[in-house]
Amino acid sequence: VVENIVQLQLEYDELRGNQEKEIADIRQKYRAPLAEVERYLLLETSWVETWAGQNSAAFGDKRSLECTHAVIGYRVTPPRVERASRKWNWSDIAQKLGEIAWGQRYLRQPALEVNKEALLADRNDLVAAELRTVGLKIVQEERFFITPHSPSEAASPSDWQEAA
Repeated sequence: VVENIVQLQLEYDELRGNQEKEIADIRQKYRAPLAEVERYLLLETSWVETWAGQNSAAFGDKRSLECTHAVIGYRVTPPRVERASRKWNWSDIAQKLGEIAWGQRYLRQPALEVNKEALLADRNDLVAAELRTVGLKIVQEERFFITPHSPSEAASPSDWQEAA
């Protein structure tokens, strides 16, 4: 039985090695074409994002625009707590919060640790300048997106001429 287990393990390892080699070969085969397409995607997406930034009225209140082939627009990221600058580290921030009356409720005990969840929960009541004095800021960004329609929703190439 032990001899059989050894043979099976060797066979398994050989098959696994062959699989990994084939996967590596396929990745290598597609590396250059994928990089080229990605370069064009980034370039042309930047063009659309620039247009969107210059034509914000076209988006209305929803901050998105339905197009023939995709939906484009802006999404707001969830708010997050960050250090105000690189010079601050989390232990210094926790120490500063502990020294300020309003800051103590944003610490976890027994080890002084910044309670980011509590800060986020109270973000509308906190003053940005006060947060900066203890080395914190609350960040929320808008990110540009392009979401293609599924192939069944998108217009066919023959429709492109009509849309133009």
